Amino acid sequence: MMKLLFLTSMVVVLLSSCTSKTMDTTDKATNDSIKKYLDLAGNYNVAFDKRIQYNDKAYSMIDLKKNDSVTRYYLNYVTCNYSNLFKNKELKLTAEKLMVLSLKGKDSLNIGRANRNLGLYYMAISENEKAIIYFFKSKKIFQALKRTDYVLKVMDHIATTQYFASDFLGSNKTSIEMIALSRKENLTKFQYIALLNIGDNLSSLNNHEEALKYYKKTLNKLKGNSGVYNSMSQNYLFLKQYDSASKYVNFNLKNKNLLLFHPNTYSRAISLNALVKLEKEEYDGLEKEFNLAEYYFNRYNSPNGRNYNQIYLSKYYDKINDNKKAIKSAYKALNLSKEYNNYYDILESLKQLIKVDNTNASKYAQEYIRVSDSLQMAERNFRDRFARIAYETNEITQEKEKAINQKWFISSISGVIILILSLLFVISRQRNKQKELQLLQEQQKANEEIYELMLTQKSKEEEIRKNEKKRIALELHDGVMNKLASTRLNLDVLKYKKDAQTIEKCVPHIAEIYNIEQEIRNITHDLSQEAIVIGNSFSTLMNDFLNTQNSAYPKTQCRLEIEESISWSSISSTIKMNLFRIVQEATHNINKFAKAKNVVISFVLDEQNICLSITDNGKGFDPENNTDGIGLKNIKQRVDNLNGNCVIQSIKNKSTSINIAIPVM
Repeated sequence: MMKLLFLTSMVVVLLSSCTSKTMDTTDKATNDSIKKYLDLAGNYNVAFDKRIQYNDKAYSMIDLKKNDSVTRYYLNYVTCNYSNLFKNKELKLTAEKLMVLSLKGKDSLNIGRANRNLGLYYMAISENEKAIIYFFKSKKIFQALKRTDYVLKVMDHIATTQYFASDFLGSNKTSIEMIALSRKENLTKFQYIALLNIGDNLSSLNNHEEALKYYKKTLNKLKGNSGVYNSMSQNYLFLKQYDSASKYVNFNLKNKNLLLFHPNTYSRAISLNALVKLEKEEYDGLEKEFNLAEYYFNRYNSPNGRNYNQIYLSKYYDKINDNKKAIKSAYKALNLSKEYNNYYDILESLKQLIKVDNTNASKYAQEYIRVSDSLQMAERNFRDRFARIAYETNEITQEKEKAINQKWFISSISGVIILILSLLFVISRQRNKQKELQLLQEQQKANEEIYELMLTQKSKEEEIRKNEKKRIALELHDGVMNKLASTRLNLDVLKYKKDAQTIEKCVPHIAEIYNIEQEIRNITHDLSQEAIVIGNSFSTLMNDFLNTQNSAYPKTQCRLEIEESISWSSISSTIKMNLFRIVQEATHNINKFAKAKNVVISFVLDEQNICLSITDNGKGFDPENNTDGIGLKNIKQRVDNLNGNCVIQSIKNKSTSINIAIPVM
């Protein structure tokens, strides 16, 4: 029932908020045709289809390159018309364009309007939290501009959004605040709009008798009585007062122009009238009436009430024992309700499906429970979010008022400050003497701090020694041990084959032992010299290393990707050395454990970080149950030493990836 009452209040408020004929600029339009088409599009006495055409025509004539007050006024008018015409895609597009132009033009009024229009878009597609955020932004701007009429319009949108989010009590609270403000400012029209909102909320709370009282208060005060008639008819239906329900819905059916000017309201009237007959068990011609309502809903792209028309049609088919059609209509209602993203409508559709589809009743019952739980959570989250947004908005407003008060306060005491500065100048000489004494005290304190620094330095030297030992262990493990393991694996074939061809293939690996010996000698003689920068560029070194890997392990092919924009000469040797060791360790682990066919090693420069990614399609492992071996620990320790970040992800039987980011500046 949530969006069935939508037009009751929305048509009324949009009539008053989006079709104002008063421009907020003293400039006159240079093209009267635009104004003419906009007025026709906003005229509820013009056929609905024609209004859409007129609004499209007006929009096509606006010169958006000319960002002045008239252009922004026309663009806002177009946006409001699209909202009234249920053209949500166009509503969002024009609202966003209005926001861009208004921000560039520093036009506060139209910035407020653009926020309101975006709120209307998100309200129409049931994204209630986003709608509330935009409405509160809009309200704050209008309050600052002291435009109470716009503040009241936005308060009505807020109350309607709360209603859509099932926060009926919150919507009533906002409506009561509207009544108080409208009385204070003598804007009586908004009192009746607020009373209409309260009627909708009471109806949703199943307090139908009270709802009818509020509807009757508004009946002769507002335009758009046709929407009120439908709401009254619906409430009389809930009370099983079918004659009264029929009376009010027939007011709309007898209005020959209603289909032309308000097709959604007329479509609902047909559907409600058929429902009255269904409840009175007058089945003759009902299928035709429900299908006629469906035709008009679909013809005019009217979202409000179409799903309920299908629920009523399902009830009709159930009454005449046409189970197949009853299920089909109920299922269509469910899909429409999901499209509208309204929990209450989804629950009503599921309730009907449970009743008519005995085969799948259990499945729909489970879905009903799940949606009901989701509804409770969504209502709670919305109320919490609404309270936070309201609090933050009030806090910002209070801070702004406080800032204004502070500005006046600062201006009033500026003379006092000048006087104080004069006095400060007089006593400055005395302070200079005090500063000399203070300098002597600070000197003594500095001497004490130097002594403490000397003690601290000693402890740091000891820590450096420990770190150096760890570094040497890393060098031996990642460099020497990996190469020894690789050489051992390649020479291991001599156990099984000793033919001349095999021996010839193994000879280069014997030479590698000499390279390992050289590396050990380099580490021993000069620990500060990194092997990574001796006689070779980093890219060349990486390519040579991976070529060796691909030759030694033909079943696992490594591919190197290095971003061309990386300037390796500007990156410290320490970072390059550690990156090389990390690649060595990772490829060793892949060769030993992963059974991967492909490995991709890539280097990318991301702002101030050098990023290394190593990905294989091997068997992976379970990160939760894996206890890191020394290889992974060494990789992480190297990254930590460089103040970087390391993320290791693995999908069992699929892949493993190591992603590292190290700051280079």
